[in-house]
Formats: sequence, C-alpha cells, structure tokens
Amino acid sequence: MLPARRGRPTLRCLTSDLGIPVPGLDVDLGDLDYPILNELRRVAPTSPKGQKRILSIDNPLVYRIRVSSHRGATWIDEAAQVVWLCAARRREEGSDSDAYAWFAELHVRGHLLPTADDALRDRAEAAIRRQRELTRDLLALLDKALATPGEEQSQDLCSWAPCRALVIRGEGAEEIWCALSTCAVDDTFIQPQVRDLLFAALEAHVATALFEVRADWPTGHLDWAEIVKLGIRYD
Repeated sequence: MLPARRGRPTLRCLTSDLGIPVPGLDVDLGDLDYPILNELRRVAPTSPKGQKRILSIDNPLVYRIRVSSHRGATWIDEAAQVVWLCAARRREEGSDSDAYAWFAELHVRGHLLPTADDALRDRAEAAIRRQRELTRDLLALLDKALATPGEEQSQDLCSWAPCRALVIRGEGAEEIWCALSTCAVDDTFIQPQVRDLLFAALEAHVATALFEVRADWPTGHLDWAEIVKLGIRYD
C-alpha cells in the first residue's frame, strides 16, 4: 500500500508567491503554518478528489485549491506521493494579475513544476527527520538500560536499525555498552555517517563517561554486523 500523499510548496512558490523565507532544514516545508498551506495539508491525502482542474493548462494535470480569494495550483508527483503547491495568487477576475493567468504564464515559462532543488530539499528534510527519530529511540533505549542495570535492552530503532544496550555497575564505576548494527532489518546498509551521529548523541547523553570502540560484548556473542562502544563512568 502506498503511503498517504503529503503536501508541500515548491521553493519558488514559497518565496515568490507566499513571501516566506526558506527556513532551516530542520523545518518541514509541508508543516509551515499559512492559510493556503493548511488547506494543502487538508486535501493532500486524497488529492485530486474534490479538486477542480485548471483547464488553461492541458498537460500536466494541475488542480486548484482555494482559500478565500486566493487560489493555488497543485500537481501530484505520483512517484514521491507528494502534492506540490506550485503557485499561489489572489483571484482577480479579468485582471492581468489574475491567479489563473499567473499559473498559465509560469507553465509557459517552464517555471510551474518543482525542480531538482525541490526534490533535494525534500530528501534532506527526510534524512534529518530520520536521524532525529533514530536518536530519540536510541536515547530512550539507553535510559531504559540505565534504569535496569544488568539487563540487556534491545530494539530496532525506528523499526529499522538494530541496537542493544547494557549497563553494568560495579564498585566506583559504571560500564555503558552499546551495539549498533551496520545492517538494517530490511537488509540495507546503514551508512557510517548515520551510525557516527548516533554514537555522538549517545556520548553527549552521558557526557561524563569516557568511550572507546570494542570488538567484544560482555555477556557473550557479538554479531558480525555490530559495532560496539563502551563508556566508563566513574562515581
């Protein structure tokens, strides 16, 4: 089953039509709070159901959304399951600056549809979201291990990256073990950069510990795909 369609504006539409500066990569453009973007989010999951075609553009199929006197032109990227807000403008019947005249002009100039920069921005946002979610799951797993010393805790971070953690407490010191796999549950390779960022977050979370890379696991078997770090925290 395909994921639900999501809506987002093109960079050109965001800056030129809506007058919104491009935010940092930690902000999902599809989540920005703006009237026509709120409407885009509402219709995107079932688009183009309930929308009317913009008949002045024969190909590709472009559909309208409306908020008060404003109109927007949307196009569905079937491969990415994204409903793009390609253009937006106030509706002024009979005026040269009418919204539909603007949409047609952009189409003729080849500036209506999303560009490679839009796709790149979307992928970058997705990578940052995934890293943030992986980090959240890793730190939650670590906190669970810290709360249950001597009990190994394991989880597939984001249901994707196998990880396990173990805390061993002794006299005057605490061992914090963490193993991250290089192989995801779907048999894809987990990039070293992703793993390095996770280990960095781990070390920052227990900043008083001193960490080193290990090639063993204290309770026995170490899988060939696992990378292990041990942190020692002294009382």
